[in-house]
Amino acid sequence: MAAGLRVAIDLDGTVADLSAEMHAVATGRVAPRDGDGEAPEVSDVQDRPALRDLALSSRQLDALWETVLKIKDFWTTLDEMEPGAVKRLAKLAEERRWDVLFITTRPTSAGATTQVQSQRWLEARGFPRPSVYVVKGSRGKIADALQLDAVVDDRPENCLDVAVESSARAFLVWQGSEAELPPGAVRHGVKLVPTIGAALDALVELDRQRQGGMGRSLRRLFGR
Repeated sequence: MAAGLRVAIDLDGTVADLSAEMHAVATGRVAPRDGDGEAPEVSDVQDRPALRDLALSSRQLDALWETVLKIKDFWTTLDEMEPGAVKRLAKLAEERRWDVLFITTRPTSAGATTQVQSQRWLEARGFPRPSVYVVKGSRGKIADALQLDAVVDDRPENCLDVAVESSARAFLVWQGSEAELPPGAVRHGVKLVPTIGAALDALVELDRQRQGGMGRSLRRLFGR
């Protein structure tokens, strides 16, 4: 079987729910954790509060970040955006032979390094031996340098960079309207998906198309 996709997945806002945890810290309602940093299951993802609900000023937001980054191993405490999505991604990667890396711009918090905390979080949710890159700069240049086939992110500007600066497909996890996107995002090929689950469906379809194209090329090469 031919090699599968090379895929980069953003963490916060894409698979990890940073917004809800920031809201919990801001309002003093941090959920109790077990010894491995796992949170109790949330019955209804739609009911989770979001940081934007608090309408914090820039000064208040800076103060919140100062508090958050003093929490030991903060990056291990987040819930998944969609329970089970990380485990499903791991299963797809194994079955379809994908190379998956996780990318993030997370700042340093107390405790283990950002990379190690992120790896522990992913492993606890079913993705063994995850590759995590703490990055700076354009996601498009990263996608181009690493010769990625696809990038999944929740930030329009990151996806636009990928679409413009690389040959990778950009999948934007987005529930807003197209009018809120940067000019030219859709025109440059950024594909909108409402959830990380839908993004995984789109990756499977991209992989099928790619494998089918390779099969046709090989048949032409050998005269079949």
